[in-house]
Amino acid sequence: MDFCGTQYINEMRFWFLLALIFLAVLVISILEIFLRRKNKKKTTPFVISASVSALLAVYPVAAFVILLLYPPEPRHIDEMVDLTGYDYNYCKTFYAEYFDLSVSSEEYSDEYPKETIIRHEPRAGAHIIRGSSEVRCVVSKGVRQVVVCNVIALSAETAEKILAANELEYEIKYVPSEEYEEGIVISTEPERNTEVPIGSTVTIYVSSGKE
Repeated sequence: MDFCGTQYINEMRFWFLLALIFLAVLVISILEIFLRRKNKKKTTPFVISASVSALLAVYPVAAFVILLLYPPEPRHIDEMVDLTGYDYNYCKTFYAEYFDLSVSSEEYSDEYPKETIIRHEPRAGAHIIRGSSEVRCVVSKGVRQVVVCNVIALSAETAEKILAANELEYEIKYVPSEEYEEGIVISTEPERNTEVPIGSTVTIYVSSGKE
C-alpha cells in the first residue's frame, strides 16, 4: 500500500494576481476607449493612458511583494491507494499524515471480516492532496448474526420451519428421552438465544421416545 506518482503544485495565489492584473487593465482599457469617443479633449485620454501605465507597473510590483512576503507552500499530490480489505484502525493510523480517514457507514459482509474496509471514496487511483484530503469508507460489520430461537418442547417439524425462517440450516439427531415424547425437540446445539452467523447449521436433538 504505497503511494506513487508524487507531484508538486503551488498555491493558486500567483495565478489569481495575474488574472486580477489582466482584468484591471482590460476594464481601464475599455473605459479609455469609451471616453475617447465621448470626450474629444486630449487631456482625458492622456490621464487614462497614464492610469493604465501605472497599473501595469504597480500590479506586478504588488504581486512580487506578496509572493516575497507570503511564498506559496508546495503541496504533494498523491495517487490514492486501495484500502479495500485492510483493517480500518490500521489504515487510519498508518496513513494519518496522508489523509483523514473516517467511517461513512457500516455494512454486513460475507466477504470482508469485521472492521475491514469494504470500499472508500475517493477510490484507488484518484488524486488527493497530501495532508488535506478526507477519505470516507464503508466498514464491514462482519457476517450478519442471528439468534438461535428457543424451539425446545416443540415438534421437530415446527422447529425446522422456525430455524429456516431465520435463515439457519439444521440437522436432526434422535436421542432417547424419558421426559419428552417422541418427535419433540429436547435441545439444540448451539444452545437457544446464542448468536451465530446467518446460514449456520443448528443441530436439533429430537426425542426418539423412551428406551
